[in-house]
Amino acid sequence: IRDYDDISDFLGTWGPFQLTVFFALAISILLNGFVGLYIVFVGDTPSHECLIPEEYNISDMWREAAIPVVMQDGVLKRSSCSRYKMETVRNFSALNYTPNVEVNVSEIEVESCVNGWNYSKEVYESTTVAESKFLINKGQAV
Repeated sequence: IRDYDDISDFLGTWGPFQLTVFFALAISILLNGFVGLYIVFVGDTPSHECLIPEEYNISDMWREAAIPVVMQDGVLKRSSCSRYKMETVRNFSALNYTPNVEVNVSEIEVESCVNGWNYSKEVYESTTVAESKFLINKGQAV
């Protein structure tokens, strides 16, 4: 049975080359830790709501009223996953009706976010969720 020292004799002694390789590998390991940490910041889902494209040509009042208000975590918030049916909202806007005065907005049919989402940039400038090109509905930043 040969021992490890006999087998590794041809490598020589611990010198400047081995020291350089050792420190280069040690530095790369430290940087890999930061790569694992960055996902905490870029992987978050920012607050978002359904996108209402400009092409719908609705008034600012109706644009504001087009997203339902829902109870989430004990707080009233604008919905992230639905909006009022845009064809109906566009018709009411064209007739110059006032939301929640002449029209009870909560009675309008709800639809999903068929045009994508608006992502808030209050906390993060960019995240993987907001920038995902592989999603079916592409969002735009608020």
